[in-house]
Amino acid sequence: MKIFLTGEKGVGKSTCIQEIIKECQISVCGFMTLPFYEENKRVGFMLHALVDREFNDVRFSKQKEVIPNVFNSFGVEVLKECLHYRNRFLILDEIGFLEQNETAYLAQLKENIDAFNNIIGVLRKCDIQYIVEIKKRKDVLLLDFDKLSKNEVKTLLKMYVEDSL
Repeated sequence: MKIFLTGEKGVGKSTCIQEIIKECQISVCGFMTLPFYEENKRVGFMLHALVDREFNDVRFSKQKEVIPNVFNSFGVEVLKECLHYRNRFLILDEIGFLEQNETAYLAQLKENIDAFNNIIGVLRKCDIQYIVEIKKRKDVLLLDFDKLSKNEVKTLLKMYVEDSL
């Protein structure tokens, strides 16, 4: 099942995914978006690869500005490597607006969504074309934290994950 979580900022989408990975002990590949800190202050974000690599973390933003080509280079490399692990759950946390000009990344992202049977991801709540296209896919289930409680989302997600094992 291809499941994407959405909702306003800070409602626990990524935390929910991390809890499901741990509780269900699923094998994963893909990426997580993590905060980047300097002197205990968040100054941007980085992609954290969930595949074995020499370097698993690459910063892609400073404040609210994207660092060009990180998604087109590192992001594409990670997604291509994930194609070797189609028996795992593909984690896509998160798909947002910062990558909207990274065309190679967006093409690879679409290829990976097509290729994997089991996906757990986060979609930023916005009306950017590629996000809308993912939401409209017939093979995607969208769980919205603005319409369901965290417990309801987690229960549904856990049920779908366990059914996929």
